[in-house]
Amino acid sequence: MKNKKHINLNPYPLKLYGNANGTHQNLALKVAKLLKTKLASSVYKTFSNGEFLIHHAESVRDRDVYIISQPRFGDKEKLSYDLDECESLILAIKQGEPSRVTVIMPCLPYSRQDKSSNHREPVLSQKIPMRFQMAGAYRLVVLKLHNPSSYNAHTLTIPIVDVNTDSLILKHILSKNFNLKKFKILAPDLGAAPSCRKLAQQLGIPGNIVIINKFRDPKKANHSEVTEVIGDPNGYNIIIPDDMADTCGTAVKALETVKANGAKDVYFTATHAVLSGKAIENLNKAPFAGIWLTDSCLSEESSKKIKKLEIISTAKLIAQVIDNLHNGDSVTDLWNNGK
Repeated sequence: MKNKKHINLNPYPLKLYGNANGTHQNLALKVAKLLKTKLASSVYKTFSNGEFLIHHAESVRDRDVYIISQPRFGDKEKLSYDLDECESLILAIKQGEPSRVTVIMPCLPYSRQDKSSNHREPVLSQKIPMRFQMAGAYRLVVLKLHNPSSYNAHTLTIPIVDVNTDSLILKHILSKNFNLKKFKILAPDLGAAPSCRKLAQQLGIPGNIVIINKFRDPKKANHSEVTEVIGDPNGYNIIIPDDMADTCGTAVKALETVKANGAKDVYFTATHAVLSGKAIENLNKAPFAGIWLTDSCLSEESSKKIKKLEIISTAKLIAQVIDNLHNGDSVTDLWNNGK
């Protein structure tokens, strides 16, 4: 990608890698095309005893290396395997003496485990950054962290670049040419209220907010109960934005709640389409007027199964982030200045 504002270009050429096992490769290929380069080749072998071997197939000496790696969710073995694979590729590339290695992992695993519900639970949000640091990564880039403050409070790991994806959702909504005065933004829980208020302000409807207060049992995973609705959805169309679509139980309960309170059309949008368990079944059964998900971790297989799905591409934003990091430019300016 060319940027005329670049003055001091990085003297070390850029080299880009995708997942070695070929999963989630479409996003990496799109980013490579936007950067006017190709994905570098790597060697990937598996053995009958369950082990694997992975390494780069060409020199990386003094190169500015970027690895776009998104682990597969929904299966603990695949998730662990993909994380091991990325860590092993970092180790191999680091031995090749690059100038630095940056990992682009759009949806960071364990990011929701950012606090302890009781004193015996570990805070695993730091698990992946620590692993990649030990393997030799210079920095980690992610899209829309669940709780950025849980990383800012720690200084023991490599730098984490949290890329704001709000502009992608905003642009998609504006492209619909809705009469936004007839819409309200629904925060699916109290924690999402600040970001939903900001979205409402950007859409020019700052007072059109509905908040659902829910209770989550710390002893049960992926389970929550609606306790109260703050605001009146009656007669309005509703947009439910969330950072993550996991089992989609929260989104479906939110839809049912506002529908019972007189809401008209309900739209659901999320940055990370984790889609574990019965998520796709839950989405297809619910009467959503539209479902808008980014391709940060959305598999091609899942995208074909979801009705009323519109995919929001993150490729251009990721390419811009890589371009700015490579050339020493600000990343925050990409969304602060509305680019």
